[in-house]
Amino acid sequence: MRIQFSQSGGFVGIPRVYEIDTAALPRPERDELEGLVAVSDLAGSWERTAAAGRDLRQYEIRIDGAGPPVHVCCDERCLPEAARPLVAFLAARAGPPPAAKPRWGRFDGRVVATWHDDGRAMTLARPFAYIDPRETRWEAAAGSVVNGASIPRPFWSLIGGPFSGRFRNASVVHDVACETRDRPWRATHRMFYEACRCGRVAVVKAKTMYYAVHHFGPRWRIEERRTLVAGRPAVERIVHDETPPPPSAATVAAVERYFATHDVDDAAIPALLPEMVSDGG
Repeated sequence: MRIQFSQSGGFVGIPRVYEIDTAALPRPERDELEGLVAVSDLAGSWERTAAAGRDLRQYEIRIDGAGPPVHVCCDERCLPEAARPLVAFLAARAGPPPAAKPRWGRFDGRVVATWHDDGRAMTLARPFAYIDPRETRWEAAAGSVVNGASIPRPFWSLIGGPFSGRFRNASVVHDVACETRDRPWRATHRMFYEACRCGRVAVVKAKTMYYAVHHFGPRWRIEERRTLVAGRPAVERIVHDETPPPPSAATVAAVERYFATHDVDDAAIPALLPEMVSDGG
């Protein structure tokens, strides 16, 4: 039996939730809860509230797996007497709802860096990181040198430079990831797109630059060779660079036009071949 319970309203007004599959409970607690459901007199789907109940507690209860589904919404004044022991059981175990995860992940810290004399590269003075929607952490350690080279230079004209405006955070972690090459290049470029969206880069511009880095940005292949070091087995990690040649100015212009006139799902961008973009799709 699966039960979902939420409580809101009341004098304090702090929402509380509890969700449980009774099969996961110890036998005595499971028997108690299922017994309370059986005598609760809750059935069907209905909603009831008192006419003057602004400060009353509000309950929502869903029960599945104990006969026909139950979905009840009511305040404490309209709650059936037989259901009050069940609600007391659930409310005693309820807690604050889990925080919603940001759709595009989140940044940890802020970019603090010292510019080099060439005006292009900078050294991070503090650690910075991006946590993607899958909770994978992409680190940019203090002391890392970044210069925007992970974004194909011909595309810089579309964004005013890799460290301009809302692209900065995404460019920093992408630069470091393309330098360390600890993860596959496809996942690294996908991270760049998600970090752009996290940084509130406009969706069309973020998709354009995702296309740019995926099809023309750094690529690598990792080879692991078994070897001996001081007589002990070890694995030698060899990185093979497979970065494609840079695009022409005409290609960059075609990419910009394509994304300005086509609503492309971001998941389809890796399969969108350059000739399809040049032909206008």
